[in-house]
Amino acid sequence: MRKRDLLETAPHSARKNEILQEVGLDLTAYLEPIGVLGADDVPETIDTFLTILSVCEEVGLRYKHRFDRARPIQMQPELRPFVPTPVHESYPSNHSFQSFSIALAFARAVPEHPNNPGLFQRARRVAENREWAGIHYRSDTLAGLQLAHLFLPTLEWLLADQLQDMAQEWR
Repeated sequence: MRKRDLLETAPHSARKNEILQEVGLDLTAYLEPIGVLGADDVPETIDTFLTILSVCEEVGLRYKHRFDRARPIQMQPELRPFVPTPVHESYPSNHSFQSFSIALAFARAVPEHPNNPGLFQRARRVAENREWAGIHYRSDTLAGLQLAHLFLPTLEWLLADQLQDMAQEWR
């Protein structure tokens, strides 16, 4: 049974709602694990997360163009994803790259936060949800994770001031 088909079964049906919420990369997936309930509570963190999403989107799109991998639906039209299939290439997964970049950057800036592991778990879930939706391969997800690790030093250099401001917000 395909992951996409499993979404219709009781143990996995809640995941479908998550996937729909994550189409636009709503920050809730990243804020909940670190205990943020209100957008006004941590403006520096929200601004930093949004900047990471934006920077990683641009970088990821360049890699996608370079590798030019077809989406699963292009190879298997019977998949019928229930979320819009992006027009750009599949590899690497930008949701994976962006999600793990947020988790890595936050963990480096605020290493003492007690739920950094929860943020990494959520990043993995967001990334894997794209596989469940039928628009990414597992290798896309893994490549996004690898790219996040490789890009972290550059991201830390680019956002040094923002990361410092975010860290101050948590102390």
